[in-house]
Formats: sequence, C-alpha cells, structure tokens
Amino acid sequence: MSIRPPLKELNIKTHNKGFYKGFNRSVTVTSKILVTLVVIWILSDIENSGAILEAMKNWSFTNLNSYYTYAVAFYVLVCLAVILIPSFGRTKLGSDPNGKPEFSNFSWFSMIFGAGIGIGVLTYSAAEPLWHLANNPDTIMAKDMIIASLNSNNIPIPQDADVFALYQSEVAANAIPALDGIVVPKTEAALDAAYRYSFFHWGISAWATYSLVGICLAFFCYARNLPLTMRSALAPLFGRSLEGPLGNIIDISAVIATIFGIAQTIGIGLSSFASGLYSLTGMTWLVTDAANPEPTVGALLMSLLVVMCLSMASALSGVGRGVKWLSNINMVLSFLLLAFFLIFGASMFALEMLGKGILSYVIHLPAMLVTVWDPNTELGVWQTSWSVFYWAWWIAFAPFVGMFLARISKNRTIREFGLIGIVAPSLTLFIWFSFIGGTGINLEMSGIANGQIYNSGLTAQLFDIIGLMLSPAMANALSAMVVVLLLTYLVTSADSALLVINMVNAAGKVQVENGQKHIIVWTIALTAVIAALILAGGLDAITSAMMVAAIPFSFIIILMAISLLKALILDNRRAKEEILEINTEQ
Repeated sequence: MSIRPPLKELNIKTHNKGFYKGFNRSVTVTSKILVTLVVIWILSDIENSGAILEAMKNWSFTNLNSYYTYAVAFYVLVCLAVILIPSFGRTKLGSDPNGKPEFSNFSWFSMIFGAGIGIGVLTYSAAEPLWHLANNPDTIMAKDMIIASLNSNNIPIPQDADVFALYQSEVAANAIPALDGIVVPKTEAALDAAYRYSFFHWGISAWATYSLVGICLAFFCYARNLPLTMRSALAPLFGRSLEGPLGNIIDISAVIATIFGIAQTIGIGLSSFASGLYSLTGMTWLVTDAANPEPTVGALLMSLLVVMCLSMASALSGVGRGVKWLSNINMVLSFLLLAFFLIFGASMFALEMLGKGILSYVIHLPAMLVTVWDPNTELGVWQTSWSVFYWAWWIAFAPFVGMFLARISKNRTIREFGLIGIVAPSLTLFIWFSFIGGTGINLEMSGIANGQIYNSGLTAQLFDIIGLMLSPAMANALSAMVVVLLLTYLVTSADSALLVINMVNAAGKVQVENGQKHIIVWTIALTAVIAALILAGGLDAITSAMMVAAIPFSFIIILMAISLLKALILDNRRAKEEILEINTEQ
C-alpha cells in the first residue's frame, strides 16, 4: 500500500490591501491586542500586577518543575535522534540537491551565537560558576547529611549557624565521625559541581531546544516548500486545518512567547549594560547603592530606549545587512575579550576546569536531564530557581531563535545544523565559563578578591573581575569594550526578534510591502512591554511574565518534534517504496 505524498501547500490567508497587506490580520491584530492589554493591565496597577506576576511565577515553579524537566529531556532526545540516525541526519534542508548555503560558516555561526545567548554569556559566564561554587545540589545534599549526623549525635544546631563550620569543629573535636562525600561550599571540592551545573544549563539542553525548532521549521519550509512559520511544522499532524483558527493560535503563541522571551534576555542585558556604564562613569544615579550596585529604574529605562532605537534601525536594514554585520562584530569583539582572559586570566586553572567540567557534565548528563526534586525542599528550590528558570527561558526564546536559525540555514543538512547549531556553541560557552568564571573563582580562592566578586550583583561581577585584574585605566578601557559588546548583542537579539515576529505575522514571508512599518510598530510594542515590566518589578517581573508565556509554546515544541519524526519516517518509507518499484520494473 503506497503512502500518501506529503503536504506541500499551505494557504495561509493574508490581507490584500491597506496597512495589513501581506499580513495575516488574525495573527497580527490578536497578538497586538494581547500585548497591549498586558501593558495596560501592568501600568493601571503597577504594584498589584507585579505581585500577581510573582505569584504566577511561584505557581509555575511549584507545579511545573517536572513538566519542564521532562519536556527539555524529550527535546534533547529527539534532537540527538534526528542528528545521529543516518537517514535522518543526511536530509537536506532544501529542495535543490545542488543548492548552496546563503551565508558562510563564520557568518552563520556568528548569527547563531549572537541571536541565541550572546548577552547571557557575558553576564553568566562570570557569575554562574561563582554562584554554584557557593551553593549547588552537592553542597545542599552535604548539608543535609551533616544536619542528620549532628542530630543523631544530639549536637544542637544554633539558629542561622554555619552548618559546615560547626561540622568541621565537631569533627576536629572528635565529637562526631567524618562523613564521606562532604562537599563544602567555596572550596575545591565544590568546583566539580559548579561547572557541571553551569555547563548543564548552557550546553546541549539550551541548544537542542533552539535547534529542534529550527530544524523543524527549516525542513518544512525548504524541503516541503511550506511557509516559514510555526504552524507549518505541524503539517503532518493537522494537515490543512492549520490554514484556519488552529494555525492562527499556534502562530499567536509563538509571537507572545517571543515577546516575553526576548524581554527576559534584553532585561538581563540592560542590567549588565547599566552596571558597565556605572563601572566606567561612576554616576551614582545609575545604581541604587554604591556598596552593592544594582541598576536603578531610570538607568534601565534609559538603556532600553537606546537599545530599541538602534534595534529598530538594524531590523529595518534586514538580515543580510544590519543583523549580519552586527553579528560579525559581536564575534570579533567576543573573541578579543576571550583572548584577553586566555592570555592574562587563570589559564591553567581554567583549562583544568574545562576538561574536568566537560567530563563530569557528560557522565552526569543523563541523570541530570531526568532528575526532579520536591519543590518544597531546598534541593527543589535550587532546581526551580536555576534549572527550571533556564528551561522556561530557552523555551520562550525558542520560537525566535528557532525561526531565525531556520531563516539562515537553507541548504544545510540536519546533521550539519545539529553539529554546528548544538555542539559548536555549547563548546564555545564551556570555554567562556571556564576562562572568565574560572578567573573569578581563582581571584576569590587565592584571597585576592577578598569576597568582592562573591558579594557583587550578578550583572556586575564581570566588571569586578576586570577591575581586580587591571590598573584603573586599563580596566576602564576593557570595560568600555564589554559595554560596546553588550550593546551590540542587545541590538542583535532585539532586531532579530523583530524580524521573526514580522515573518510569523506575514505567514512566513521575509519581504512584505508594509514590513518596515510593522517593524516600527512592534519595536514600540516590545519597548512598552519591557518598560512596563521594569516599572512593575524589574527583572523579577520580566522573569515572571516569561515563565507564563513559555507554557503554551513548550507543548507546541513537543508536537513539532512528533511531527518532524513522523515526516522523516514517512519519507524513508516513501524512498524504499520508490526503490522497490524501480527494481520491480527492471
């Protein structure tokens, strides 16, 4: 029995005149209304809206930690399957067997990295290993073991006591026996876990989520000739019903997730950008407290205005000009910064951490992907605050990054997409975390920093590391480069997101008659959303909104994965039938 041919036509209704000419009005107008209602709701009652967003985030942390954990594990499994199975991996993301990629490997990788998590790496590569060195699941489990041992030996534990210090003093006094496997915070014993979990959050899990969406979209667009929009990736499951309301709902979910996913990334970038300006200028209005500098609302709003004006200008110039050139500049400046740490940082220590961290990560990855702790325990609180937060962030970011990756990846194979789109950026991030974060750890563990980096805010720690390594003049020069790099990453992420939103609204079309006008409208809308969330509670409010927006799209990605597997399996069966028919005729 022959298999039906795949669906290669999807008629998505677009308007034929006026401002919305070339756009799907149901998707575009509904998305704008929903975004506008969110902004109005927040601004009408800033205090209560912030509290409601916080409650929604806490609910998702408590009730969805298992779902997010297993969903991301599923994304990783499917992504690895389509890359590693030979017949799947050699599938070309294009209909022309002789077609060539549009962008060089360097420009392609630059845009992947810049649009993906370039902003986060500047902030978290310095901060996250330090945070995990002080507190991670290994230290938490060690703390639980110590408390159980102290209780069993009837040794009182004073309120707010340093349990590890108490344990060490009791062991020294022979009051209790030494325990095996105790990982003490901020010591060499905690280094393994610090890097294992840093790599876990920024490695394969993140890039598999992005790449899965990108591979799905590129396959159905370039190999099936369907529109480059989210609904197309579900064609094997829902067929032509995607031309109507069901498809509109899917695309609207993608637009909303993109808005709040990019808001999270820009929010973190704005905080780092403002911290960098304070490090350079010392202007007190930029921070709330000079002793523990956190950006003020005014500093964040000023930074937002600068970033969004530049982003709109870049988006209006298109992918082949503004986005491409900014991405290339990002990569050059990034590697200059990395080269500085390679030469002048704690290089030998960093190389050791890189090797040991990758080995520990690979060994523990299967268990980490499926481990879920009770959210009401200290381990569960850590998991929701770190891992689940990241999974929601990557999912909310996936429609934007996935579609952008699909847009720039025509005529690549699935395996090429996977190897470059998952392995290469993961290894690059591991190097960043090892050399920049490792230098910060080395400064603290050697006593040079004396707690300065530990006690600093997350978005300011990179500037503290630079300040401790260099003279004031040289530190200012390098900090200035970091500020410029942050700005270019912010602009690249925002302008790429604006282009993707336009493509979804325009039923997958890259060039639309009124496209530039809509980019301006969406720039204003995105600016209004981020500004309103900043006023409602800063980064906490942005994170809360992102956590909620990620929920519906996380389910859509699961359906996209099933759809891709179904399409690839049926294609293999069709190919075998064709071979059988040819052999029979001969």
